[in-house]
Amino acid sequence: MSGTPAVTPSIAPALSVDAVAFVAEAERLTNAHDAAGAARVYAEDASLELVTDGAVEWHHGRDAIERAWRIVLEAGGERGFAVTKTVVAASATTVVNRWEGSFGGGGACRGIESWTFGADGLVVEHRAETFLVVRAAATWRSRLRLLLGSPRVALAFARAERRLDRAAVA
Repeated sequence: MSGTPAVTPSIAPALSVDAVAFVAEAERLTNAHDAAGAARVYAEDASLELVTDGAVEWHHGRDAIERAWRIVLEAGGERGFAVTKTVVAASATTVVNRWEGSFGGGGACRGIESWTFGADGLVVEHRAETFLVVRAAATWRSRLRLLLGSPRVALAFARAERRLDRAAVA
């Protein structure tokens, strides 16, 4: 008998939700700015974590989640927000998707979401990370934004980039 534990195949149940259909419906509800419809996919005691450009907020319970989506989707509707969502991965209990979108007046944004489902097929945990202003890292606006938000990190990046550039020339 070796010291290696035996490996047994996973007996996790199959995801009771069609990941592609679920994400397509999430896209439709987002683009319709339908908070009530969005809230119906959550279990009564579900949790939602929204991270928007580094600002995090937590919502617990379907009513609180519906209120959070009402705020997000009403604001998005006023600005012409629209997204395209794509499945990245799915397991027996979780779906991960990324999304890309824009506001009516332009401005690229994107994000990633993970959805964890309970045995009844309803979402019990949802994490959504949103980046409202997406542009190339080398632009002066991106560098200024990083400098203002995280000056030490921005300076560390600049020093590392300068060292690599000098090494490439040498």
